[in-house]
Amino acid sequence: MKNILLLGKTQAEQMVFNYFNSKNEFKVHEITTGDFTQEQTYRGHLKDVDVIVSFLGPLDVDLDMEALFSVIYSGRLNPARIIFLSAAGIDKEVDGELDYPGVDDVSEFLKQQQYAIKVIDESEIPYTIFRLVNVVNTKHNDGHTIEEGQPVPVGIVSHETIAHFVIDAIVNGSFKNQSQTLVEERSERKE
Repeated sequence: MKNILLLGKTQAEQMVFNYFNSKNEFKVHEITTGDFTQEQTYRGHLKDVDVIVSFLGPLDVDLDMEALFSVIYSGRLNPARIIFLSAAGIDKEVDGELDYPGVDDVSEFLKQQQYAIKVIDESEIPYTIFRLVNVVNTKHNDGHTIEEGQPVPVGIVSHETIAHFVIDAIVNGSFKNQSQTLVEERSERKE
């Protein structure tokens, strides 16, 4: 049985939780509330966890990851995989401007995203980073990935597509040690 821990509460997180909660070969837990910048939020939840999925943010994800990894290191824990949802644009790869809801200082926000990814990468725990363009509620078509370092159009991705890729990464081991942008379509559309 694979133990999965989901951090944060979004529509995509709920879809992932519901999927794995209905499968006998998986045990899924979630931490949806608390101060994710504090170690005590994670204590007691990480033992025997195989996969950790972070739906945290948008702000302070750097501090969230520092607290999470402090507990992982101090407990000598060894999750098999970390999946982290980040924002497209941290490497200036987006051809245009994305919306970052809830973010006033975009430059600082992108630095926080970069540092969180650095914390994950330096842990040497296998990871998957999904970089998100503008997140919308309604699925418009099947999503696709764009490899790290490639240009990314301003576009949209739905919670459903995000959940699909997270589930695929867990079930099939897809995108191991990769950073991929998730996009459904190029668009200036806002919902």
